Amino acid sequence: MLNLLSLKPRPRTPVLSLAATLSPRELDWVKLVALLAMLGDHINTLFLSPSRPELYALGRMAFPLFTLMWAVNLNRPGRSLQAWANRCWLWAVVTQPCFTLAFYGLVPWYALNILFVFAGVTQLLALTDRAGRRGTLTGLAILVLLLWPLTPASYGLQGVVLALCAALYFHPGLVRYRQWLTGGLCVSLLTLNGLSLLPQWPLATLVMAVLPTVMLPLCVLTAVTGQSPDGRRFMPQTFFWLAYAGHLLLLGLVRLVM
Repeated sequence: MLNLLSLKPRPRTPVLSLAATLSPRELDWVKLVALLAMLGDHINTLFLSPSRPELYALGRMAFPLFTLMWAVNLNRPGRSLQAWANRCWLWAVVTQPCFTLAFYGLVPWYALNILFVFAGVTQLLALTDRAGRRGTLTGLAILVLLLWPLTPASYGLQGVVLALCAALYFHPGLVRYRQWLTGGLCVSLLTLNGLSLLPQWPLATLVMAVLPTVMLPLCVLTAVTGQSPDGRRFMPQTFFWLAYAGHLLLLGLVRLVM
């Protein structure tokens, strides 16, 4: 799908498009930064009282970075959308007990983890690819059903829109729509965190939630670009799935003991 030879030189590449030009090693660095940000955010939420605002701010970049990396991988040449959807569903279901254990008492029992966002959007794209308009309607129905349980802890509508716009942004057949998709990405990012708190605490919400959500992922992408252009990856392909489920299980067990 992506013809790397046709891309412009790195310095001229739009910031969002940098994600598609990253080498496997650079992608692993982005994933590692996102995992560390997520871990710090979860520790902050679950164990620190009062919570640390700087950890909260750093944690805002985790989901956008994971979403960008997922979208890039989704559009790799030869990628089977349904096979990728099946993997997302599998790990979402496997992770759910770990998520429920870690956040027991803090979110409703029906709240779903973020892997269901990726599973639902990937399934929509797979159904569209296989069955056209009928598949699109079926996929949208699945996403509508997921919105309610995704809202308490996994960004709800904004998260789904972010994932869908990111996946379409990196699709090689939709380059002419990138201006519109960039708009969708910006709106979803700006509303992803702290929208309900903005009227009450505008400055704090802007500095600690909205700006970190938008700016930190772009800073990370810019920082890693060109550092290891030909480097091999240093993490296994299943590292993200295992790390996401594993850290939730570990944090849940610690909470249980405490």
